[in-house]
Amino acid sequence: MSEMNTTNTESREAEAQEAYTAEFVPNVHRIGRITMVVALFFSFLPTAYFLIVKGYTAPLTDYINIIVAICVFCFGVWVTEPLAYWPVLGSAGTYMGYLSGNVSGMRFPVALNLQSAMKADINTPRGQIVTIVGIVASIFTNLVILLLLVIGGDWLVTVMPAVVLASFTFVMAGLVGSMFMMRWAGGKNGLVKEFLSSLPYIVIAIVIEVIADYVTFISTWSVAIIVGLSVLYAYGLYRRDSRNEESAETH
Repeated sequence: MSEMNTTNTESREAEAQEAYTAEFVPNVHRIGRITMVVALFFSFLPTAYFLIVKGYTAPLTDYINIIVAICVFCFGVWVTEPLAYWPVLGSAGTYMGYLSGNVSGMRFPVALNLQSAMKADINTPRGQIVTIVGIVASIFTNLVILLLLVIGGDWLVTVMPAVVLASFTFVMAGLVGSMFMMRWAGGKNGLVKEFLSSLPYIVIAIVIEVIADYVTFISTWSVAIIVGLSVLYAYGLYRRDSRNEESAETH
């Protein structure tokens, strides 16, 4: 009986994986591309409103200069952020995250925490579903909280003690620290081994940021350089492990 149950479970998992690869992933990209195009269209509506309704105009060169400046400033982020977040968010999570915003502050920590708690890898159907549900819940929560803050935020700031307002400067540091702990504590190999496996990436980031304080070019592209070096280091580990596995199989 136990062997039959195991066979049935494996069969269901294989069917789910096949449906995930053949149907789910293509649909994610199809819907994601459509929503990105729609969002791109709507992003021009404020400009169209000022031009058509209000009649505000500016020389064409001003628009071109602004577009070029934004592209130059943001190009590194456009390339490196999706590469850095995709291994945790997955395709669906990446589309939803960049459509709703607040990827680093909300979507990424939520996805990482859920995957660690549920022991679900993002490359599996279960991991994808867990991540999608968590990101959708975080988007809804964000909208509710933002609505409340927009309505009563000015009053709330006036009644908060100065020490509370000053503590907001440590929010990002606390968020990064909590993500590290979720990653290390929820890993398969235990807290210490997970920390040691992450240590080279942390060292890369610290070294680049220290150098960036003295080299202007590196300070401009520091995030891109950190992500690039981290990817190269991870690829080197992957090649090393692949060679070790091939050597073990040969012997």
